[in-house]
Amino acid sequence: MMNGASLWSERRSSYWQEARGYLKLILNSGFVASVYFLFIFLTVYYQQFIADMPANFPVAELLTALFAWRLTQGKVRTFVKQADVVFLLPYEAHLGEYFQKSIRYSLIWQCGFIVLIMLSAGPMFTARIGEGATFWLALVLLLIVKAWNLYCVWEEQRLTGSGDRISHILLRLLVNAVFAYLLFSNSPFWLLLLMLIGMGLLYVFYWRMFSKRHSLKWERLIEVENSMVMFFYRIANVFADVPALRHKVRERRYLQWLIPVLGGNKRTVYHHLFARSFIRANDYLGVYFRLMLVGGVLLYFLPAGWMQVAIAVLFTHMTMMQLSTLSYHYRTSMWVDLYPIEPLGQKQALTFIALRLLFVLALVFSVIVVFTAPVLYAVVTLVFTGLLAFSGSTSLIHRKKGKYSRVR
Repeated sequence: MMNGASLWSERRSSYWQEARGYLKLILNSGFVASVYFLFIFLTVYYQQFIADMPANFPVAELLTALFAWRLTQGKVRTFVKQADVVFLLPYEAHLGEYFQKSIRYSLIWQCGFIVLIMLSAGPMFTARIGEGATFWLALVLLLIVKAWNLYCVWEEQRLTGSGDRISHILLRLLVNAVFAYLLFSNSPFWLLLLMLIGMGLLYVFYWRMFSKRHSLKWERLIEVENSMVMFFYRIANVFADVPALRHKVRERRYLQWLIPVLGGNKRTVYHHLFARSFIRANDYLGVYFRLMLVGGVLLYFLPAGWMQVAIAVLFTHMTMMQLSTLSYHYRTSMWVDLYPIEPLGQKQALTFIALRLLFVLALVFSVIVVFTAPVLYAVVTLVFTGLLAFSGSTSLIHRKKGKYSRVR
């Protein structure tokens, strides 16, 4: 008979054995030093902000938005594989312990995120809402709500249509937002307890009923698992070539006009290919704009000074590292061999595209600094980020040995 517990443990060990190799490369890279540098400086400014926080600063509203999103987010890590549709589906009735282990494993990770966020928000919480027992009670209640959400997520995976799943996600988001607002606005404990009881009843008499009306959707489990694995691979791909990384393409017809802008007119084949890949594949475009957004928000809210310059340089460097992974995109593709071109031409193409994107980023950061600090800091920001964009696109992103070798 199928032993679900041993199968789950075997798959978890297999995954982490592979992941540890990539984690060593990440931890030994300059990226960790950059994040540590960012953490130290933001901690200093965070403490200064708490000390000088305006009396009308919306602490409850900010924490409500933050935790409502984080409580709603979360997936169950099952370690299922594509072939399980064929080989494990007949044994589904014997896999109860397998999936229970998956839920408990995911719950530990998700609760860890909640603890980290709550500890980060601790100075703000204790300054305006409460400290000591109040803080720890709030953390316990948030962990209970996180567990409720994760069990609801597991049942939602039985739903067939994405529209049904989205509607239930929005319902949970609303419930989480109401609970978080009551919690952070110092509402009576009996009201919070009453809402927890209502959430429990909602799970038992609504979400739990999905298991009786809908079968387990293996295709959905595989889709969720693959998305989580690919997310880790995309991060690892910044530091090492990840052969298992599969390209995910989004059509994005509304952005086709950007291809000649990024790739240039009458350029090589690789100029065109890299421009299309940046817009359509593996969410390069999404990562680029997310880093621009986060960096821009930090620049806007940080006090005027050299810290803004450091943050602009740091986020330019992080963006450069993300763009460097474009060079791996066609490494295992046999179709580019059909073009009568030199493979090393991709180095020039990557330089061309990265230089344009990094200069745009440097310009955006400098404009933000213009509106938040003296012009001197904006000029220095433009000079430093511009120099990094030039040196990064022409030299730094090409340093890795074998970066442009073909794998057939």
